[in-house]
Amino acid sequence: MNKLNLAKERKSGPSEKDFQSSVGFLWSVGQKVTQGKVAPSRSEASDDLSSILATFNISSDGKKGADRAIDRLLEVGLWDVATHPNTSGGPVEVVQLAPEYSDFIDTEPQWAASVVSAVLTRFFPGPSKEFLDNIGLEGFARGRLYSSLLPQTGEWFSKRLGISAEYGGDWVRGIVRFEDGYVSAFSKTSSPYADKVIQSTGWIAYVGDGLYGDQNLISGNWKMAECQDQRIPVRFWRGDDKRGYRFETWAVIVQRRRQWGIDKYDNERKEYVWVLAPVPSPDVESWPISIRDALDDDMAKFYDETRELVGEDVEGFVQDELEVGLRGLVESYACLNSRASEAEMVRRATSTTRKIQDYFRSPSARKAVMQRSGGRCESPECLGHPYERSVNGDPMLEVDHVRDLAQGGKDVPVNMIALCPNCHALKTRGENKDELRKALVKAARDKHQKLISG
Repeated sequence: MNKLNLAKERKSGPSEKDFQSSVGFLWSVGQKVTQGKVAPSRSEASDDLSSILATFNISSDGKKGADRAIDRLLEVGLWDVATHPNTSGGPVEVVQLAPEYSDFIDTEPQWAASVVSAVLTRFFPGPSKEFLDNIGLEGFARGRLYSSLLPQTGEWFSKRLGISAEYGGDWVRGIVRFEDGYVSAFSKTSSPYADKVIQSTGWIAYVGDGLYGDQNLISGNWKMAECQDQRIPVRFWRGDDKRGYRFETWAVIVQRRRQWGIDKYDNERKEYVWVLAPVPSPDVESWPISIRDALDDDMAKFYDETRELVGEDVEGFVQDELEVGLRGLVESYACLNSRASEAEMVRRATSTTRKIQDYFRSPSARKAVMQRSGGRCESPECLGHPYERSVNGDPMLEVDHVRDLAQGGKDVPVNMIALCPNCHALKTRGENKDELRKALVKAARDKHQKLISG
């Protein structure tokens, strides 16, 4: 089926002509597999297609759109045209699937179902029963539409090159589109940045395309944005150096975020993070209610956490944040606290996606607390080494929430405190952790108020 280029890139997404042609292709397959009517007259085909295009608001120009779809399918060789005698003996022009594609459906039904699945999900994700009925594919689709897609979930490949040879795309980029139109996102344990599972959800925080410099909404990241906007799931692959790559799960993009990160050369940079929720298949009806609610709650929003910290805030993220001077500290702390508070308002405005918001902490809040600490453990009961430094000279401090986010705490400086590893361990699992927590609440509040009041 190489003449039907489902993987063709369009930065603006599929055009109206693409949708019209895809309906024509699906309808012709439906004619063959369910009705055996593979050669309707051109006028019959035009009437049927224009009715479908109008019923489902796919085309704005009805009959012209149908005729344009027919011409396009004939042009690429997916359909052909012939002259047959009609009942009165006169000639009539008929259109049908080209013989090679008609034979393909007969001899390779699994691959045919895979192609149909790809077209449906690429252009009409989550098609209704009414739509499938109208194009004649409801019976063909039932029970096997998405299960026929290859590769199968759980399939292993020893090398990326083998995947691209079998299914298209390339074997270099982290985000590629296969020949069937679906996007694949590749993760690897030995990559410069590890993609992490968000605890309590099982969802994946997947870093976008680009190993160095600021990431932009181009190439693989653009493909992901298209999938988020159209709610088309992606294939998520996880690889390791021993076994190769495994197609781990289908996943739908619940959120797109931009945050500060570190590139492969250890430089600060802006990077995209895509929140992927695993789903059983591309069939929307198979997605858990919680994931569908999260999509409705999020509505393809874009969370840009880099706006909290401007370029000069990020440079020297550890050292300079401790060397701003008293006056500079008061001004910087107030500014960072304001940004963190604004970010917190956005976090609390969501419901279904609350656990995701809790996972992505405010960089402004953390920076403010580190500045406030002056590089010293903020626990009033610290008996260890409050000024201890690591081998590279950075403070050995861990910023923690006094009242945990899971318990309703806020991601703002007044609810956060910088602790040395020992005090952090005592707060988390010490036998007197409840008493220590009370002391930390007061310490964080007092230090915060002192700086806010100037």
